[in-house]
Amino acid sequence: MPILKPLPKLLNAIIIASGLLLASTGAQAYYDVQPLSAYELEFNTGVGNARGTLSWNISGGENGPNILSELTCRDVNFRQFTMSSTLKMKRGWLANHDLMVSFSTGTANEGTVQDSDYDGDNRTQEYSRSLSSAVDSKMQDINLGLARRIRLDSYQTLRPMLGYTHKTQNMLMTEGVQTINTDNPTAIGPFRGTLKSTYDTQWDSLWLGLGWNLETRHHQLGLSARYEWLNYAAVADWNLRSDFSHPKSFEQSATGNGFGLNLDYAFKFNQTLSLWINWQQRSWNTDPGQDTVYFADGSRGTTQLNEVSWKESGIATGMILHF
Repeated sequence: MPILKPLPKLLNAIIIASGLLLASTGAQAYYDVQPLSAYELEFNTGVGNARGTLSWNISGGENGPNILSELTCRDVNFRQFTMSSTLKMKRGWLANHDLMVSFSTGTANEGTVQDSDYDGDNRTQEYSRSLSSAVDSKMQDINLGLARRIRLDSYQTLRPMLGYTHKTQNMLMTEGVQTINTDNPTAIGPFRGTLKSTYDTQWDSLWLGLGWNLETRHHQLGLSARYEWLNYAAVADWNLRSDFSHPKSFEQSATGNGFGLNLDYAFKFNQTLSLWINWQQRSWNTDPGQDTVYFADGSRGTTQLNEVSWKESGIATGMILHF
């Protein structure tokens, strides 16, 4: 029966194939091989300090000094709480992209405010100066971003980025003291009324950036820089000025640009938990804009807002949960 002669070879082939299949299945189970996830989610929370100086000045118009009035909120320290989330896409048309969102809020525990007025150009002939506290001022940030991961090697990644930032500052001025008053020297000393003036800002920024990341099994180091296009608006209430309208005494608007730097380090304990520390610096400046003052009698006046400047640096730390 010639037809039976190939059977031993066929049986051997089936046995060998079955063995290979079982071996591969066993290896997969042993190494716990998982299919590639479509995404990885990171949730980040932490606390920190952000210290900054906000300043602006206006001109006196055609017949006045080039700097008529100037306000500086100096070394205002905000104790902050931060939250952020990053969605790392692994598959699909957004593969190798990161979607990022972050939020921070803080209240100032220290800081001073100086308000100066001048009769001469270039900050000369100062005729009025007052000092006050910026404690209990508030600041909030919301950031949205998109980054693309470009793998350089097994450890390094470049990340071109773009995004949007919305920042608000609610500057509070209390405990006022007059230190210079050439028109009325008897007014020097603590304010006779209760100072509770406010200066509320809103910064909207579109930005482009570039990041670099170095990642090993337990360590991750990141450095990023970004350039920003700014839109600025502010509203103030000078509560002790009886000649000004309330609650809106004046408002300001301008556009400008700035840059930011970030340095991050994270230690990864396992696949779920990391601890991180971050240092960041930001410098924003506006071009000349407009200042509009509202008087108590219903009239208004406008002058040039020469510039607004915000300089900030901060450090924060917290934990990352990986999903």
